[in-house]
Amino acid sequence: MIFLTSKILSWEKASSFIFKLQKRLFKSVYVHDLQKIFSIQKLILNSNSARLLAIREVTQISYIKKIAGVDGKTSLTFLERFELNENLKFNFQNWFPQSLKKVDFVSKEEITVELKISTISDRAWQALIKLAIEPAHEAIFSPCFFGFRLSRSIYEVQNSFFLNLSADSFGLQKRILKLNLNKSLSFYNYNYLVDKIISPRSIKLGIFRSLKKGIILSYLQEERLTKYEFCNLLYNVFFDGLEQFGNCIRFSNTVIFFLKPFDNEKKLTETIKKFLYDLGLSSLDFNFDIISVLKGFDFLYWNFKLAKNGDFLCTPSLQYYKIFLKRVKRIINNSNYGSEIKVSKLSPIIREWYLYNKFSNLKGVRFSLFYIKKRCFRLFNKESKQDFYSSKRLVDNCFLNSNTFYNENFEDKIFSSPYFGHFIFWNKYHFVKLHKDVLINNYYCIHCGMNFSLY
Repeated sequence: MIFLTSKILSWEKASSFIFKLQKRLFKSVYVHDLQKIFSIQKLILNSNSARLLAIREVTQISYIKKIAGVDGKTSLTFLERFELNENLKFNFQNWFPQSLKKVDFVSKEEITVELKISTISDRAWQALIKLAIEPAHEAIFSPCFFGFRLSRSIYEVQNSFFLNLSADSFGLQKRILKLNLNKSLSFYNYNYLVDKIISPRSIKLGIFRSLKKGIILSYLQEERLTKYEFCNLLYNVFFDGLEQFGNCIRFSNTVIFFLKPFDNEKKLTETIKKFLYDLGLSSLDFNFDIISVLKGFDFLYWNFKLAKNGDFLCTPSLQYYKIFLKRVKRIINNSNYGSEIKVSKLSPIIREWYLYNKFSNLKGVRFSLFYIKKRCFRLFNKESKQDFYSSKRLVDNCFLNSNTFYNENFEDKIFSSPYFGHFIFWNKYHFVKLHKDVLINNYYCIHCGMNFSLY
């Protein structure tokens, strides 16, 4: 009996089953088949696998499980999870959320962010709804929008800047219009957001109740919070449509417009302001900046700049580099740690630094981390337990992957999507008669037009 239940409740089978439904939903939204959209969403919401995956995500995987809501619970027992499963099964269409709890969170930039944490049951409902809403909006999001999405990589932003500002696209003749939006919105048009969400009416009613309870649309750039945050998805849906006003890149709360020599930035700002006023935002929620490509600007902890000869330069931003050095020096100069403990704490930070900047230009003394290596070697060599060779070995282990992550070319990188592949549809008006009683169904891809004939 235990063997059978383990087969029935296999997480791999449950996730693959939900992913197949999400791919069908993605395809249906792509061709605007409304009847099939809502039927597939109801299949996902009524699925036992989706409910169990949502509860597992909230109670076992998510980082926010460590923070208690109003109910004071940070974990659930085995029986309480199945009770929550039954509660979601009968009440997900008529959900009444509980009140929120305000919590101060410190980010990597050492900035305190105010979060409003829901209860475990509300978070499980939000995770369940997200499984049905996210693939639907993934199909209609603009390709100029980059964010914490499953189908887009953060390195595609660098590649997009390279394609728009390189010498082949006459980057020296362009200007940058930067639109900064607030990371959290407290006053906005609720009805506009609810009407924009692709979901059944009962789910929209539950989302509207959650918004009335005080959920703030926010875009948090912390990876441990953004992966399962429902507010980030609503934030992306709310601002969907900004990309229609010109050639731009949108990530998080920042939109970068690439202006050609004859583009009028005043008309563009007026149209964008009119669009934002219709969303219920005030002038305090956004601001515009015009930047020269020769002067350079910071975006996503990178500094983008064009040299006078037109070469594209992407380096780590000075602010992010100072924060990185502060984290490293705090560990190196701590006398409470030994050399081996320091290596275990330093190696993931340095590996993360090189992995994040593997497509950036790290040539130079500043970004080579030569002086940090020298400082580490001196401190390790002063210890009585270490000698020259052992301290050298520890430093090499700490900075081992600095050269392996470095790659300045985008051509070798393939940015794939979870929904990547041919979108195959059946042409019901076209049959090929092969023999007397054999017909060939004609399947084709809507992107490339390739035929997939099946007997």
